Amino acid sequence: MQESLARYARLGVVYHMLYSRCMSDPDYHVATLEKFLRRTDIETFDFCLPYGSERQARLVPSIKASGMQNIVYATHLVPLRKISFASDSYFEQAQMRMIIADMVEQAGACGCSGFIFASGGPAYARGAQANHDAFYDFCCWLCEALAKHNIDALLEPFDYDFDKSYLYGPLDKNIELVERVARNFPNIGIELDIAHLPLMREELVSSIRRSAKWLKRVHLGNCVMKDTADPFYGDRHPPVGYPGGEIDVPQLQIALQALLDTGFLSTKKRGDVVLELNPFPGRSEDESVVDNFQRVSLAWQAVRSSPIA
Repeated sequence: MQESLARYARLGVVYHMLYSRCMSDPDYHVATLEKFLRRTDIETFDFCLPYGSERQARLVPSIKASGMQNIVYATHLVPLRKISFASDSYFEQAQMRMIIADMVEQAGACGCSGFIFASGGPAYARGAQANHDAFYDFCCWLCEALAKHNIDALLEPFDYDFDKSYLYGPLDKNIELVERVARNFPNIGIELDIAHLPLMREELVSSIRRSAKWLKRVHLGNCVMKDTADPFYGDRHPPVGYPGGEIDVPQLQIALQALLDTGFLSTKKRGDVVLELNPFPGRSEDESVVDNFQRVSLAWQAVRSSPIA
């Protein structure tokens, strides 16, 4: 009998991607998150709370009572394509910090262990030193705010010239930044999304090995790069196995093998492995999650039966 991946990892799902309408409908957000919290097939999840103090007050007790472990808040409601954590504008930085300060308090109230964020623009090739300095300052500010709640800041690398075109950006630049911030703020790490790696022109094994020291959470997902007419083209998280996508069982096997080899997957200290997907067209959220967990299981079976050299 094959050892279950659950012995090596906490398995989870990104709520706000699975129910993407929550980004524009706060009442749908409340209803679907309450439903999502009743899942019995996951141990952890990523989420954000809707705007509105009454909605948040309704959801926080349910989240705390869910029994989920190592839950993570994501800044998904921040319009990073329009306003950036790397902005060199004093006024934009002040506005963003007011928004994020509120989210930090929400994460603390929910008992989160991590807080996922990304840089936003400008694209790496167009970024000035002022943008890099501003984002470094923001990272330090964020780590200090999160430390009061014993929460880790989880920097997520993104593509830098394909779709989102963020400042961070190239994986090695993310690693360098985290190393610099960690000199004063140890509560920082990397959340690596394997769906972003093809968009970043990065190879799976090398990326996992290079970021292993700082890796605190992994997203399993997919992307479409070849068909510009596909509605999932770019960084729009189709499910794993979506026709025309870059990630399916063979790529999951490579990623899981590398995560096992680097110790992220371990029976002694299980890593957090989280599916991030929109549903398959014409299929429900639950059907799509079941399908993708089956693909993860097949990939893990392949790892345990025939490890990649």
